Amino acid sequence: MSYFISKDTFLISDSHFGHQAALLKEPIRGKSALAHGFKDFDTFSITMWNRTLRPKDRIWHLGDLYFGSGYKALKKLNGTKLLIVGNNDIGKYDYVRGLKHWSVCRKLRLQIPESRLIKDYLKQKFGKESLKNIYLNAVVCDIEGERIMFSHFPVFNRKPRDRFAHARDILDETFKLAQCSLNIHGHLHSKESGNDFCINVSCEKLGFIPRTLGEVLHSHKKKRSFYD
Repeated sequence: MSYFISKDTFLISDSHFGHQAALLKEPIRGKSALAHGFKDFDTFSITMWNRTLRPKDRIWHLGDLYFGSGYKALKKLNGTKLLIVGNNDIGKYDYVRGLKHWSVCRKLRLQIPESRLIKDYLKQKFGKESLKNIYLNAVVCDIEGERIMFSHFPVFNRKPRDRFAHARDILDETFKLAQCSLNIHGHLHSKESGNDFCINVSCEKLGFIPRTLGEVLHSHKKKRSFYD
């Protein structure tokens, strides 16, 4: 299966619908909701999504979609939606895949000419079963003059003794082998990776409003030129 993306495809990550702990870890969630006149964060998040996307728009969600009763939000969201599985989506994505207008990426998808060579090398280096790692989920493709890895985890950024280290080692190696120019990711919420080739599209970084790939790339180029 291949996944289509254009500059008009929307992006967002780490919605964490129904996740109370996320409200404690990221106070900006509740503050932003209240600032817009909402007492409930999920209602605020759904409203911002649907004010931005029309029903036929396309959006890629880069992982950590919902917790518990947060599944109720998924049927309310506009657009044709792709979930790239994050660490908190394990055990839940079958439900997502069964919903209308949702699809799920739960593998390493290299939509580039070098795909077979890269995967053969990864199997040699990390083992034959390495590409079956449940946390190894990403799409690599050429778009808008860039070779981009879309993933939940950022590359070359992790805590000591990270429990997802094996999958992330493979992601890092893939980024290098594919000669990617950018990594668009989530996972970090309001934090940054510290790498100028990484773009964090966690909802906290986007003001809880999905942004198109074109907007994300334009903003990143402006930021780069400001610091150059």
